[in-house]
Order: sequence, then C-alpha cells, then structure tokens
Amino acid sequence: MGACADGYGTCCVIALSCYGQTSASVSWLINPDFPSPSIDRLACVLTLNKTSNDIKQIRLDFAKFELMPPTSGTCDQDQFVVSGQNTNHVIPILCGINTGQHIYIEVGDTQGPIRLTIQTAAPESRLFAIKVTQLKSSDILAAPTGCLQYFNKPNGSIESFNYRNITDIASESNPSYLNNLNYAICIKREKSSCSVTYTNEDPMQIVNYDTDGLPLIPPRQAGVEIFNCPSDWLLISAVRLCGERLNDGSVVQDFYLDAPVTDISAGPIVVWFRSDEGYVGRGFKLHYQQSSCAVS
Repeated sequence: MGACADGYGTCCVIALSCYGQTSASVSWLINPDFPSPSIDRLACVLTLNKTSNDIKQIRLDFAKFELMPPTSGTCDQDQFVVSGQNTNHVIPILCGINTGQHIYIEVGDTQGPIRLTIQTAAPESRLFAIKVTQLKSSDILAAPTGCLQYFNKPNGSIESFNYRNITDIASESNPSYLNNLNYAICIKREKSSCSVTYTNEDPMQIVNYDTDGLPLIPPRQAGVEIFNCPSDWLLISAVRLCGERLNDGSVVQDFYLDAPVTDISAGPIVVWFRSDEGYVGRGFKLHYQQSSCAVS
C-alpha cells in the first residue's frame, strides 16, 4: 500500500476482505475489488482477536468508506455494524459516506472476538478501506474512556457522520446525520490550553420539530438550549446548540449569523451530539482551535 523508507521500500499491510480473521496489531478491512469499487451484493465479516489481554481499545480509521446512504436517518439498505465490544459501549450503525472519519471501540472488558460486519442490500457500487489498530492504554493514540471519536491536535475539524457529499464512486449521495445517536467527541487538551473555540464556515443543519411536525427554529437561524433543541443537538460548554447557524448568543445576538463559540471550562474537552428517531438534517462540520492561557 504505497512506498516507505523514503521510497526505497514498499509499505506492506495485512489487508483482509470478507470473512477474514486476524489478531494483528494493525490490519485493514477492504472491499473485495479494492482499490476499485465492488458492485456485487456483499456480506462481509472481519473477525478481530485481541493481540493480548492488554488491548483496551480498537481504533477504526475510514480511509475509504462509501456505502448506500441512509433513508430519513436510518441505515436500511447498507449497514456497517460492530459487535463483541464492551456491553456498555454502543457503536452506532453507520452507512453513507464516512471517508476520513474514525471511531473508537472499547474492548477492555471483553475477551472477544470483535466483529466488523458490512451488509449490503442490493448490487451497487461500494468502496471501503478501514484501518484497524489495536491499542493499549499507554499507546499514544489511546482515547479517554467513553469517547467515540478523539482528536489529539490543537486544531482541526469535527463533523457528523455521513456529512460529505463528495464521492469517489458513481453512487447515490444523500448527506444527513443518522437517527438515535448519542456520543462524545473528545479533544486532547494541550498543556498550555485554557480554552477552545468552535467556528462554522460550512452548511449546518440540526433540526427539531414540535408534535405537530412544525420546525421549532426558523430557517437559516441558530437555536439555543432546550426549547429550541429538545431532541437533536450539539452540546458545547454545557449549552445545547442546533439550527442552521452556530451561535450561542454570547458574542453576537443576531441568530441569523454564525458566531464563534468558546468553551473556557476546565477538564476534558468534550462535544456531545444527540439525535432522536425522528427528523434529520444535513449535520455539522466545525473547526476547533485551542488557545493558550493568557499571561497577566
């Protein structure tokens, strides 16, 4: 898979397709025709055995991930399913386009095996290459317990699953977040960091409706707290945020505008995302930037 050693060598990886089994510390799950898409209906299962009893997490990096999109937030055609992990660590069923995303699987309380399953409903183009890394608690990539996603850079972007609408294959794209999500996005705090600021330059849509099916937030506006965001929301600095703009009202009171949202709380940096089983929107893609403590 590419070159290494300044071009003198070839990078060799353990790449497994449908019905593979491995206990390697690093391996890849790929579609049968990779790097080309697979057209046939698939029922792929990769069985992971823990390298040792010291393995506490498994990180999945979606170098390529293109399945059929959800229908109204539900993965009813194609499904990516994780099973065998800790019983209290729920992994959402994924579908659509998730290239560039990653997730963590907690496995410290189970002997395994852990299974990664991709089930497709009909012949269509699918493309996936998923890097599977087994982690001990001491590994640099290890995440705090309970984080579905973990970012260890001082700045970067976070986005909802199936947010992207750019595809590598000629398949249907329907960007929207998924139903019944409830997960933590964690960011490693830099030693000198006292705050993190979130900004939005991309389309955002986190929807909430009343019992009559009417939207609680006017179009192109930000929503804040429980009356605007009772069911679907981002939680940043203990404030619920939703709607089509990112704005908590602390900097700009015009909710038709995006405005920076800054978290100055101490302790771990965590953004929560929740959705119900009803309506779904496009989702979110936010940029975050940690800032150093001010010196008086």
